[in-house]
Amino acid sequence: MVADMEFFPIAALIIATFLLLIGIVGRGASMGSSQFHITLEGSIGRLPRVAILSASIVTYLLAIFLFVYAAESKSGSESSPPAQTVVVSPISGEVSNSTITVTIESELAQDVVAETDTIVIEDSEPLLLEMNEDSMTANGSFYIDAALSDRYVSYMVDVTLTDAGGNEETVTGEGEVMAGDGLSYRVTFDNEGIPVLEPA
Repeated sequence: MVADMEFFPIAALIIATFLLLIGIVGRGASMGSSQFHITLEGSIGRLPRVAILSASIVTYLLAIFLFVYAAESKSGSESSPPAQTVVVSPISGEVSNSTITVTIESELAQDVVAETDTIVIEDSEPLLLEMNEDSMTANGSFYIDAALSDRYVSYMVDVTLTDAGGNEETVTGEGEVMAGDGLSYRVTFDNEGIPVLEPA
């Protein structure tokens, strides 16, 4: 199929050249190839020569168009990408990112009636743990990109403490913990009263 497409622009180019020679020379000419042969005898007048030159120009344009079309068809067939296979999760029906789970737990501090812990790991959404005298413990989980597994990640903890008189105090702490699937940490206070995360 490609060979046939290459034949037509070559034939159009030969015919255009033959017509150009006739229009310039103005008398009989002969031209051909192994596949065809054209012969024109006698002299040609001015008006027919103009018509032949015009036909030559049109044929040249046709030959250029056919060459471009054949080149695009050939490159298009060679550059067609192979079929791609997409692996889909059989459970969810869609491709999912791999994550690890890190659990955070906390317990109501002494001498307070309510506590709210706000924990952020890396650039995650804040995890809110709320406790009071009726519910003295709380826990939650972060779902972290598996690429961070077995690496130290930064965290920040804001703890708001409310005493029996309704007075609130907020303390903030920050640091780093190891990220790993199934690891657990708890919110506690160091010697200076700064909240930190320690392995549970």
